[in-house]
Amino acid sequence: MQRTGRLIRVTALIGIWLSLGPHGRTAAQQGPPVNAGKPSDQQLHAPAESESFDFMIFGDRTGGPPEGVEVLKQGVQMANRLDVDLVMTVGDLIEGYNEPETWLAQMREYKAAMDGLQMPWYPVAGNHDVYARPKRPGGHLALYSQHFGPLYYSLDYKWAHFIILFSDEALSFGNPARDQNFSTEQIDWLRKDLAASDAAQTFVFLHHPRWTKRYQGCNWGDVHRIFVSYGRPVTVFAGHIHLYRGDGQIDNVRYYTLATTGGHLGRFRETAALHHVDFVRVRPDRITVAVLPVESVLAGDFVLGKELDTMHELARGDWCCVPSAASIGLKAGERSSFLVDITNPTDRSARFTAEVKAGYGWSVDAEPVDQELKPGQTLNLKVVTIAPALGDAEPKLIVEAAAHYPIRSGLVQPINIQIDVPIRALLPENAGTADPRNNGVLALDGSSAVRIDIPEQLERYTLECWVRGGEPKETVALLAKTESSAYGIFWSAASDSTELPTGFIGTTDGYLILPAAGAWDWNRWTHLALVFDGKKGTFYINGRPQAAQTTNATATHNRHPIYIGADPKHNGQPCRYFTGQIDEVRLSGVARYEGPFTPRNEFQRDDETVFLLHFDRTFGGLFPDDSGRNHHGWPSGTPKIERVQR
Repeated sequence: MQRTGRLIRVTALIGIWLSLGPHGRTAAQQGPPVNAGKPSDQQLHAPAESESFDFMIFGDRTGGPPEGVEVLKQGVQMANRLDVDLVMTVGDLIEGYNEPETWLAQMREYKAAMDGLQMPWYPVAGNHDVYARPKRPGGHLALYSQHFGPLYYSLDYKWAHFIILFSDEALSFGNPARDQNFSTEQIDWLRKDLAASDAAQTFVFLHHPRWTKRYQGCNWGDVHRIFVSYGRPVTVFAGHIHLYRGDGQIDNVRYYTLATTGGHLGRFRETAALHHVDFVRVRPDRITVAVLPVESVLAGDFVLGKELDTMHELARGDWCCVPSAASIGLKAGERSSFLVDITNPTDRSARFTAEVKAGYGWSVDAEPVDQELKPGQTLNLKVVTIAPALGDAEPKLIVEAAAHYPIRSGLVQPINIQIDVPIRALLPENAGTADPRNNGVLALDGSSAVRIDIPEQLERYTLECWVRGGEPKETVALLAKTESSAYGIFWSAASDSTELPTGFIGTTDGYLILPAAGAWDWNRWTHLALVFDGKKGTFYINGRPQAAQTTNATATHNRHPIYIGADPKHNGQPCRYFTGQIDEVRLSGVARYEGPFTPRNEFQRDDETVFLLHFDRTFGGLFPDDSGRNHHGWPSGTPKIERVQR
């Protein structure tokens, strides 16, 4: 039963002290003063030296499901992590009530789990350990003595004395007054054993809590009187009832009953019925008992740094994407399909779940996902939808997904994300065309924006617009899809306190940050363009290059929408709102400008246009796209169109 080796001690105890001084210390608890680098009004001291040792107690294992052995193994891990000096039990180690062959198999299973301990452990015999079925004289007493140890015994450790009693001598407990009595032989042994001890602390372990009401009529009173006559502190631990109870101190004896460490849980599962271990710290003049639920003590490296890094990456949600869009038309019944792609980006197999939730009026045909994926494996969920008619309320389809990431310590971290499915509104072909005779611009009030859902992941692009607006009090966004990736155009504070527009291009080496070269005239309509050709990023104002950077890194992407007049947060919602007017917003899948140019007042679409919004009209509550790809803008807040001639 004995194991060698130690883990680093990680122990947390709560003490209650009287007459506390500064920082919770009494004079008796203070050692020498600390070596202060600078003087302080607070006098700090090292703690007074104190001897102590720790042990742990496991509750009943029996009566529970087969996986209760795994609970026992978790208790073993807790003992090793807290580096206790020894482990005690309170009986019912195996299921028992069986034939010898089955008993032996269960004994080997239990001892195999306990073999994981790095310190000695000591058995206590319970009824399940010694009763046989069918009944036979002596039950399994001989097998227990052969494979576990003596039925009752004692041992000494430092200033403490440990006594193990046997509470099933009659091999029956139907009638406590008749069956639950200690034999004269065992009581005489106990009296002699205590007479030979001068330990400062004594601990007693047995299976049945004989001092409680259910055992009235038995001879526990005789045992208690032996402890009283002994005179020194005695603490008694038992099990059997699968419920926790502390019966306080009677005379010089304190009583505790443990619940379970893998056994069948009793009825009061919110309080007294729990899988746990007892942690006991022993000093010559006192003890502390702490109840630790199983899995509540973790190793100092229970989450590795690389595992936490992986969890942060999973929380970004890039492992789940919707590369296409659902369709909605002016009339109900538009049928479309899209894919939800889930890829395991980690270095270990993990469980992934996903489900599509639909707003009012949508019909969705897709089975929920609940599947284990190997590292790098991808799952494609096909979703078929039938849409309601496009109305005043924005249509909603949401993917709720979770990555259940297992870490080395055995814990599993679920990481939940939500993705808004891109909705492609099918408007008439000419809905988004420009109207030069009735020109409009987008007016934003600092709490509104326009959202465009684009599934395209561009390796090169041009993002441009015309803009004017009031000077912001903080950094705001004009056009942004940024979230540690992608691209955007912002107003940023310059070193001389003037505010300058700045372009951001996300790459695998971080952002290329491209600020304007000079002061900014807020009241003048100005053309801004951010260009990335796959190697070089350039920021233009009114067709003149302001800043440029080259890189060997590649463009990065995210699943967020692009906002006109705001920046997406980590959950895709807008923030950093712009106040002012924006017109002629175009995103192209090509680097349109390679040097100085004269910007057009009005853009025209071509095959490279991803979206183009003229803001001359709204259609069905949307800001229509002139690219032909149906990347129409959805309102967030109350964006408006104003009639302005530029």
